[in-house]
Amino acid sequence: MQLVCKFAALVACAALVGCGAGGAAKAPVKGKVVANGQPVTAGTVMFAPVGGQDNAVAVAGQIQTDGTFVMSTDRAGDGVAIGKHQVSYSAPDAEVTETTDGSDPVVKLSPYVNLVVQQPDVEVKAGQNDLTIELVPRP
Repeated sequence: MQLVCKFAALVACAALVGCGAGGAAKAPVKGKVVANGQPVTAGTVMFAPVGGQDNAVAVAGQIQTDGTFVMSTDRAGDGVAIGKHQVSYSAPDAEVTETTDGSDPVVKLSPYVNLVVQQPDVEVKAGQNDLTIELVPRP
């Protein structure tokens, strides 16, 4: 029974850790996210491989307060799989503030909540990839 539990724990850990980009060749990707020429100060950018890239996985990168991001798959700054990707943006969650007088909570949405990536198709090439991702209002 102990052996079965250890094996189950090992399988669960492997599933949580994942395989990263596996054998897929990676290239560093960094850049800036902007809207109306101004840095987007929060949220997440996602790179999802397109077109059957062997062992490539989707990767998310946190946007910093200056609008910059660095993509990481297996370790900090190692980038994403070389090849075509669909890039998307996710705005930060709404901020909910409870009131002390018993009234409804105050909900503050991110100013970026209705924005999408203008040019979502990106090709990551060997070597450093410096990108500017422009966000526009959702159509």
